[in-house]
Amino acid sequence: MNWETISSPDHEIKNIRKTIRDSEVHLTWFWSKEIDFVYMYKSSSENMKPLHELSEQDLKLYTREEYKANQGYLGRIDAIGRTAYRILPCQKRDGKLIVFNQENDDNLIYISGSKARIYFSISYKNKLFQARKKVRMSIMTELPLDKELLVYVKKNGGVPVSVDDGTVYPFVREFPSGKTVPPEIEIDKNEFIRIFFNDGKKSAQSYELIPQ
Repeated sequence: MNWETISSPDHEIKNIRKTIRDSEVHLTWFWSKEIDFVYMYKSSSENMKPLHELSEQDLKLYTREEYKANQGYLGRIDAIGRTAYRILPCQKRDGKLIVFNQENDDNLIYISGSKARIYFSISYKNKLFQARKKVRMSIMTELPLDKELLVYVKKNGGVPVSVDDGTVYPFVREFPSGKTVPPEIEIDKNEFIRIFFNDGKKSAQSYELIPQ
């Protein structure tokens, strides 16, 4: 790809606006007369590549004529979590397509998709005159999950209210889509357990953790 540093503000993409209806997103932006084409780069917000790592396989060429016909750019929200759109300005010069290296984020916009639901339940088995009790956890997920996404937290005297409110324990196996029931564990009768995201708000952008 033929990259070039932007020499004029007229070469920049800016003022991106979005309209979302159902699963369709409509983008509009300031398109200078100095710009012949744009490259559309679409990625999940967590896996965005820096500009210098982008290749033509990562990009979709979009013309001014397509923009006029669609009154903008039409795309679909087809992923869990946030999707990023970066619009790269281009010029055709001497038969070559020049891509401008716009280093600010005026050409970047984020679209929030749906969240994947994760349901969990926790049940206890108390035995009379026993100092310990058994715990059975169940996790139901719409998508396969990495084992490090979730942790369970144990607290003495009450149910934990956050991932920092007790002792944190990892899960040892991945979670396939559907229902997973880890082996029962034993805890003291005055202890309680709850399941949380390991990285808190970051995972909450893509997943919804729902107690049953």
